[in-house]
Amino acid sequence: MEIKQIENDQDRKKYDEIVKESGSIFNTTRWLKLFEDRIKFFGIYENEKIKGGFALYCEKKFGLKICLNPPFTPYVGPVFKVDSQNHVHIMSKWKEVSSLMAETVENLSFSIITFSLGYNIIDVQPFIWKKFKVIPEFTYILDLNQEVNGIYKNMSPERRNDITRAIKDGVIARKIDDYGLVKSLVLKTFERQGKKINLTWLEKILFDFATPENCFVFASFKGTKAISAMLCIHNGSYAHYLLGGYDESSKHRGAGVLSMWEGIIYAKSLGLKYFDFEGSMVPEIEKYFRGFGGVLTPYFRVNKAKLPLEIFLKFYKRELF
Repeated sequence: MEIKQIENDQDRKKYDEIVKESGSIFNTTRWLKLFEDRIKFFGIYENEKIKGGFALYCEKKFGLKICLNPPFTPYVGPVFKVDSQNHVHIMSKWKEVSSLMAETVENLSFSIITFSLGYNIIDVQPFIWKKFKVIPEFTYILDLNQEVNGIYKNMSPERRNDITRAIKDGVIARKIDDYGLVKSLVLKTFERQGKKINLTWLEKILFDFATPENCFVFASFKGTKAISAMLCIHNGSYAHYLLGGYDESSKHRGAGVLSMWEGIIYAKSLGLKYFDFEGSMVPEIEKYFRGFGGVLTPYFRVNKAKLPLEIFLKFYKRELF
């Protein structure tokens, strides 16, 4: 087995076939092409045939070369197809994949490496053995393989009350295809929070990537005024909450919850099996997502920096390094 950069369209096509079977929309070449100029795209090969892969986003900041998740991408994979039903053989193959991945990224020219593995990757020993710092992160995943009433009953009383209050006050959530509205509400939210967002990548996602086949948007309105919106992208079995925005000037406590709830119902109607809230390590946001009744699901972030930079980062970003 070896890992090397994917160099031809035939291997990319085969890789996408593997992703369709066992990866997510964030692993697809179509998603990764949004960031292609800065993407290092690696294939996992066995007997000279591609069996999977992963991608890292590399950029320079303050003279430092940083390799990390692509923008708006919660994890990089890897994706790998194991042709076996034997449990020990499957574990051994994934151990080999993780070991080669750790060796490959360690040999890159970098100042800082920080990326998240998919939540199906639980064997992080090879990264620990290579002296990477491995830390847990969390998302909430909602099982859509249950009746709508069951999903609703499993939500927190607070989230259910938010929905009831919104409906009582005449707030209506509906599916829309106005990506410009999503952009406007997302920018308002980031501005209100004092955070920056890369407008280039936001517009690429909304206007180059999102289509009715891989995306849906629900917005909440009071009359003709849009209060909130949420956007999900999806393929295979999963819907992934990706973007949300809120107009503080027309605020209603339940508007965002109602948009999310209608998005969950719609994801189920599409035959999707799971709704991934994409998680957060911010306590207030974590509590909000927790209220929708999903299962707390860990995944792992892998970090490493060159000395003496790592020593500095242990003080500045101790939670990561």
